[in-house]
Amino acid sequence: MKKLENISAICFDLDGTIADPFDDLYDAVLGMLRGFDLPEEEPSAIRDWIGDGADLLIHRVLTRQIDGRVSTTVLNQARALFLSSYLGKKPPKTRLYPGVLACLEGLSQRQFPMICTTDMQTAHANSLLKALGVSHFFTRILGTDAIAAGKPDPDSIFESAAILAVPSSELLVVGDAVNDVHAARAAGSPVVCVDYGYNYGTAIQKTGPDTTLDTLAALPNIIAKPSRLEVSGHVLTTPPVLAGPLYGRGSRPGGGAQFR
Repeated sequence: MKKLENISAICFDLDGTIADPFDDLYDAVLGMLRGFDLPEEEPSAIRDWIGDGADLLIHRVLTRQIDGRVSTTVLNQARALFLSSYLGKKPPKTRLYPGVLACLEGLSQRQFPMICTTDMQTAHANSLLKALGVSHFFTRILGTDAIAAGKPDPDSIFESAAILAVPSSELLVVGDAVNDVHAARAAGSPVVCVDYGYNYGTAIQKTGPDTTLDTLAALPNIIAKPSRLEVSGHVLTTPPVLAGPLYGRGSRPGGGAQFR
């Protein structure tokens, strides 16, 4: 496999890339359907509808169509039911994918600064990554309340590059779906995708990432970069830990869904 050159930092997607949220999302969908006294949906159908945030998942589940839409009134009612279940006081079922911890440890040892972007609210993403034991690997966690627009808009990549003080062309985007590829291309960033995530039932290879992996454990080995990283003239020996919302350009406190 050809190694990736000129990588100075890495921007990870969360759901479908670092962690598998399916069990929590499916429980939330079932809670919403019960609230409407509707029949349950098969897990296989829900899996292909995951992506693009809570609202679109709700639209898809209630209409049984990938591009279906319900009225604003129904959406508001459904969102309340969905989030009541999703954010309920219970241990999360979301788990790291195999190889993720080895990947983050390997990249950290090589002193790559890393950032995590997600369609969750920043506070919820921060709490989830802490519960999974990996929040300390990331310089920043950017949720939907910290960016102007979600993927495929490249805003989250530009924000990440600005925070890490690297050109977007040297920021490697790591994701699982076509929106990650489109956002990376719009930002001029290289992109690697995993083949186990949520891409609407379509093979991720068809979307044209630079490289596809079946485990993130392989990622550190395909990046050609010295172990000592210099960014903007400064050697980074230990990336700073600052996980929280960025209320800068284009931020939108209080907006957006709770998950990707």
